[in-house]
Amino acid sequence: QQEEVAYLAQNELFAEVRNDIPTPHFCSDGSFNVGEGKLYHSMLWLGPRGTVSPLHYDPLDNLLMQIVGNKRVLLYPPDKGNGRDNNNSGSWHYAGLNGNQYNTSAVDVEHPDYEEHPNFQSAPTPYECEIGPGDLLFIPSKWWHHVRSFSKWSASANVWWR
Repeated sequence: QQEEVAYLAQNELFAEVRNDIPTPHFCSDGSFNVGEGKLYHSMLWLGPRGTVSPLHYDPLDNLLMQIVGNKRVLLYPPDKGNGRDNNNSGSWHYAGLNGNQYNTSAVDVEHPDYEEHPNFQSAPTPYECEIGPGDLLFIPSKWWHHVRSFSKWSASANVWWR
């Protein structure tokens, strides 16, 4: 029997903590030449061990900031199949299938079913990293990523910018 967990995922930063989690200047200042310097969103992620963000990509550059606990991130480079107008049924990531959004994979990357998703065998080898308190991870736009918390509790924030 699978245990249910509560996961506060992808919620706007509460006003009460916004000043405690500063946004790096390069996300909102175009003079750093990291994108246009136009902040899009700041989000908060809170959850216990085992919470997962399934394999997906974001259309904007992303900075993941780990505050409490540890997470493992698998990063896969983008491919030509990233987009709403593509038929992803033949792609390694099977995005948009089985009721998923166009940028979310139907594959469970930790336990892939190669009979159901045979093309996942040709997925690029992911970069694997572990982040802990105080770590920042830059995830470029359209890079596929899967995230799992493996500490008792985890708190993260992220910012997307153009």
